[in-house]
Amino acid sequence: MTLALSVLLSVDIVSAQVQLRDTTIEWQHHEFELNNDYSMGTYSQADSDVEKVSFAKAKVIENDLIKLTLLPEYGGRVLSFFYKPTQHEYLYQSECGSAYNIGNGIFYYDWLMVYGGIFPTFPEPEHGKTWLLDWDYSVIKNTPDTVTVRMQYTDDWSFSKAPSNYNNGTTNLTCQVDVSVYKYSSIWDFDVSIINGQGNKVDYEYWTCTTLAPGSDANNTGTPVNSEIVIPSEKYFAGWSPRAWIGRVNSTYDMSDINLLSEWEDMGIAYADDFQGKYWGVINHENQEGVFRVSENIETKGVKLWTWGRNNVDNDMFDFSNGGADNYIELWGGVSESFFTDATIGANENKNWKESYCPTVNLSAICNMNNYGGVNLIWDNEKSQVTYELNTFHSNEAYTVKLRIDGNGRDEEFANESIDFEALGRIKNFSLEGLNLSSGTYTIHFDLLDKNNKVALATSKSIETGSVSSRDDLASAKPLDIELRALGNRKMYAQFPETGKHDVEVYSLDGKLLSSHEFTGSSLAIQLPCSGLYFIAIEESNKLFMQKIFVY
Repeated sequence: MTLALSVLLSVDIVSAQVQLRDTTIEWQHHEFELNNDYSMGTYSQADSDVEKVSFAKAKVIENDLIKLTLLPEYGGRVLSFFYKPTQHEYLYQSECGSAYNIGNGIFYYDWLMVYGGIFPTFPEPEHGKTWLLDWDYSVIKNTPDTVTVRMQYTDDWSFSKAPSNYNNGTTNLTCQVDVSVYKYSSIWDFDVSIINGQGNKVDYEYWTCTTLAPGSDANNTGTPVNSEIVIPSEKYFAGWSPRAWIGRVNSTYDMSDINLLSEWEDMGIAYADDFQGKYWGVINHENQEGVFRVSENIETKGVKLWTWGRNNVDNDMFDFSNGGADNYIELWGGVSESFFTDATIGANENKNWKESYCPTVNLSAICNMNNYGGVNLIWDNEKSQVTYELNTFHSNEAYTVKLRIDGNGRDEEFANESIDFEALGRIKNFSLEGLNLSSGTYTIHFDLLDKNNKVALATSKSIETGSVSSRDDLASAKPLDIELRALGNRKMYAQFPETGKHDVEVYSLDGKLLSSHEFTGSSLAIQLPCSGLYFIAIEESNKLFMQKIFVY
């Protein structure tokens, strides 16, 4: 299949300055006809009944690092985010759209169709009323340093047959989205404004929907099952899911239970509980490429999670019955805690916030992230080695990295180096053997300093140093056919040859028992407190299995 979109994602490299150009996008979907109010009129369920559609108002903004494709006339969306150094796409785009849930009372127009990208959902939840509408657009700034395109929609009508839970009516609110790309920058801005020009307060919902597929082939977007949702929240509260597999509605569970796509038994909805972070996103662990949203999140505390489940990978989108089910990860940032929970904007009030989106390369996990960069720290006790994985987002900026360790009466700087931008990320190891650290708990501190010696990005990590545990029964250990592997984000997975009763203990290398698990089954996932080297002891039928594992 050849689409105009594939032309936009070609490998050409422009000069460092930002460029804006018009283009036309062609897409295809199974045939249907809409009524004047956007409700479904007629449609075909035949797989072969596919029609092409054309969008003539599309915009491309690019610099030497990234290329964005904007589609104002179809929901005010950023359809594509292409990272030139890896030649990979970071957003999902459906190969062929299918109308689904027609007449089931779920969505605003009583049907929905997935296209993809990043787009505003306004002024109702669950994709709202504007996902397929034509937004106004204008070029706010067009210089060699910055291009800003504004997409705008005023909510001045309502669908009379919308399901009853869509109850905000005609709000007369205006939503503006300013998309900005900057010279020398791989991070770009999605600035949102909600404008109430009326003399009365108004209830509404706003969510930015992101369909994420980092590290994808540009003509075959999707997330493999070895993809991770990274949200700095320990808990989630359950929304809807088939058979309530994700949990009882509004009950809280460990985020580590659903942070991997491979853990999603089916489709489902969850929400980050008490989210206080400033970033979230997805890492594709097949190639360690990720895409992240960075924001202060003062207005947008809500984070919704959705996937179609681990069994919907590489579905045939030309099969009408699949109804859009594919392997992308859908994360949402909203002004309320959950869907169908209104926010209120005051009379003559404007609300504004900035969302920024960035690619990551060779970051296996995230310790901290902001608009300057993202960093992960790894401790290998066996080698007495600290590793940092670092991405910076501005190719014209040079920084200084400083690392120090404190604890047990020690406070020493062990690294101080100048670095330049590296488009594929920077990984650096430092041996601490020369420090002759005694056994105990220490803290590693990382600082990224700008040219004015101000801290641009900082993080820290608690580590344990010491010798390996000397369990009395280690010498009599017998081999067992058990598979241990690290899953990323400090998680370990154990697979047993058959279902049975197992006792699993996790030790730090100084012999401290960190956790103990007694269970019956054939597999077990364990969340560990930090990345590093651990000893895993597993007892089964009077046999003992011991193995070191490095968890990142």
